[in-house]
Amino acid sequence: MADALKWDTRLTVMLNGTPVTPIDSFNPTFNVPVQPLHSLEADNVAHIVQPQTFTFTMAVKAIGAVVATLTGLAMSNTGFSIGVQQAKGSDWTFQNIAFNDCYITSIASSIVIDGVPTTTFNCVCLQTVPTKA
Repeated sequence: MADALKWDTRLTVMLNGTPVTPIDSFNPTFNVPVQPLHSLEADNVAHIVQPQTFTFTMAVKAIGAVVATLTGLAMSNTGFSIGVQQAKGSDWTFQNIAFNDCYITSIASSIVIDGVPTTTFNCVCLQTVPTKA
């Protein structure tokens, strides 16, 4: 019987190769727009490929100085990367994903009655390099 997947790896905010904080939730959006081109004689004779965009929303626990550090990155327009911290095993669909040149575009905090508050960061990524497992 195959071993059950063990989620021992985490996506992590990295600044100059140093881990800043693990990410609790990560919601990516890839946008690869293609627009059909029409002529007077026919519809859909060609297409125009528009620039690709990659945005994501990430949530982190608002513990310690992590939110202040990430807010500082946002205020100074400092880029960061998203890396995979792997404790053991290989349980991701991708062998490696490089999210480079990421920038925070907006920040929102959620205060909860019980539990740890979280802060959500909306971000844009200028370079993604996926490698299949």
